[in-house]
Amino acid sequence: MNTAEPKSRRKSCAACVAAKRKCGMERPKCKRCQKKTISCAYPDTTSSINDISIPELEFPWLDDFMRNPGLLPWSGDLQPQLATTTDLSAFPIPPLEPNTANIVPGSVPEYLVTSEADGKSQTTLPRAETEAAVHRFKTWPEKWLKEGKAPFIHARLYTTMPKTLQDAYAACAIYSTKTPENEFVAFSIIEAQATSLLNSPNQQSWTPLDLLAAIQSLLIFQFIRLFDGDIRQRALAEAAEPVLELWTARLKSLTTLEREYTVATAPSWRSWVFAESCRRTVLMSIFLLGVYSFVRNGYCDRGKEVSRLSFTANRRLWETESESEWERVTARELDQGRELWIREMDFGGLLKEGRADDMEDFGWIMAVMYRGRDFMERWVVEKEDGGGVVRGARNGAEMQMHMQMGGKGVKGIEELDFGRSLFGLVNDGEEYPEDYFRA
Repeated sequence: MNTAEPKSRRKSCAACVAAKRKCGMERPKCKRCQKKTISCAYPDTTSSINDISIPELEFPWLDDFMRNPGLLPWSGDLQPQLATTTDLSAFPIPPLEPNTANIVPGSVPEYLVTSEADGKSQTTLPRAETEAAVHRFKTWPEKWLKEGKAPFIHARLYTTMPKTLQDAYAACAIYSTKTPENEFVAFSIIEAQATSLLNSPNQQSWTPLDLLAAIQSLLIFQFIRLFDGDIRQRALAEAAEPVLELWTARLKSLTTLEREYTVATAPSWRSWVFAESCRRTVLMSIFLLGVYSFVRNGYCDRGKEVSRLSFTANRRLWETESESEWERVTARELDQGRELWIREMDFGGLLKEGRADDMEDFGWIMAVMYRGRDFMERWVVEKEDGGGVVRGARNGAEMQMHMQMGGKGVKGIEELDFGRSLFGLVNDGEEYPEDYFRA
């Protein structure tokens, strides 16, 4: 028996009555209220879940998705895309015991000191530095596409590129050609490749090198999909975070000894390249999870994990492409005391012995994050005053003037590596790259 109230007896909703507008009287919410996303209440009715108004969100790119998931350009549920064949029990995550005894007091800035709230470790991050890091993350897929290397992917690590990285490289190429007209097709291919990676067969038999390649590939997909702005791709990338965390924990447990190799202790160039690639990939993975947690939730939940990790910040060592070159560069850098080994995010040795052009993107991002932009800018000026370290800068006053001017570049100058484009002048000192910390 149909007990629905006849439409002729219904009354307009309160919002339409107040606005003196015609009400379609659709239930549970009229079309006008749906369109304006406002509360819709009828006389003698109780509020339903559809009447709850959703507050304005801090991040506009999430607003439409939270209000109306039906706006997604693809139909269907997101979850089947993530029904990966990854057997979580096959990758036991080792217990992560706090180990902060070796962290030098005062080496971690106040904004990276964690607080315990509701049993969760929460860290605040400086917004300007975080935005700068995200900006650099977005450039790395293209950098890898054009140069064959990225700050965590060594150009000579693999003699034959693994299938997982081949797919990620193809995704970078497709993404670089994306336009508003072909966006649907481009993302459908990228999504299929990312899903294929997450569903990779025989994961239990992966070697550490296979696992490293898979994590590097997933990071590339995360950079593309988290920060593009496409709602569906962002949601899928967020849902893939547990897999990234799982694979990263597994790589850490499998490479505990290898990740302790330094240029002074590694038996060969290839063993050092593998060790440094693992260090940087693990650090990049956990750092990305923390940065995105801050973007999404307002706090970073990975501060302690990041602060226990180490890496080599020396650009020349990282860019070596052969055993002989590595031995030559290693001998020179060790002789000059510039290995720039950053143990547990202690940048003391780098600040004392390093120079502005010793580092590339990876080292700069971590140094700026841990020491702060202002501190690192002063450090660059002081180093330049002491020995003309920054290429093209004639004196500290000129460098300081460059920073005060906001680093605006002369038209046509291409941005070079992170260190010089952030702090230094290029060529003959007359031309400036764009300000790295642009909005």
